[in-house]
This record gives sequence, C-alpha cells and structure tokens, in this order.
Amino acid sequence: MSKAEQIIKNISDKIDDLTTLKIQTLMGTLVTNDDGTTVSFKPNNEVKGMISHIDLVDGDIQTDLSEEFYQKYPELVQFHQSREARGSEIIENNIQTLKTIIDVLFDLKDKIG
Repeated sequence: MSKAEQIIKNISDKIDDLTTLKIQTLMGTLVTNDDGTTVSFKPNNEVKGMISHIDLVDGDIQTDLSEEFYQKYPELVQFHQSREARGSEIIENNIQTLKTIIDVLFDLKDKIG
C-alpha cells in the first residue's frame, strides 16, 4: 500500500470522528514528561471543568460541568460557551480541509500510480 493510500485509509477509518467535536475547558495541576514534550494532568489530581460534545449530524450538544465550576469560574464558563458557539464552524472547516487533502492525495496517487 502506498503512502497516499495509507493516508486515505486512515482518514476513511476516522470519518465518524469528523461529525463530533469535543470541547474541553479543564483545570488542574499539569506535569510534563521526562523530555518536556508532553503535558498532561498530574495523576490522581482533581480536574475541574466543562466538556461538550457537539454532533454535527443531528445537532445535539451535550455539555457536562459541575455546579462548583459553574459558580466559581463564570469567566471560564463564558469562554467555553464561546468555543461551543463556534463548534459547527470548526467541524465544517475540518471536513473541508480533509476533503482538500484527500483530493490532493487521490490526484497524487493517480499521477504516480
């Protein structure tokens, strides 16, 4: 399988993920790995925040947050809501970008066989 075919297959395998956008606004203690290239939440640390899932196909939006986060951090709730409002636009842009990449890869595959 050529590199172009592998990329097309990988995109095809992930096509369902293109219709759902996950937005996370999270707070907690962060740590880096030994070489400093990856940041993640400290193990066994309390993480607070909001998580939204936006389904582009049926328009459903699910947002989960704690009452404490909602009451203590209204500016972060507002920030998260502004990102949520841009959700459909982000998904549409991602789909258009992937379509362009796929078109280029198919053209390349046709040219090099």
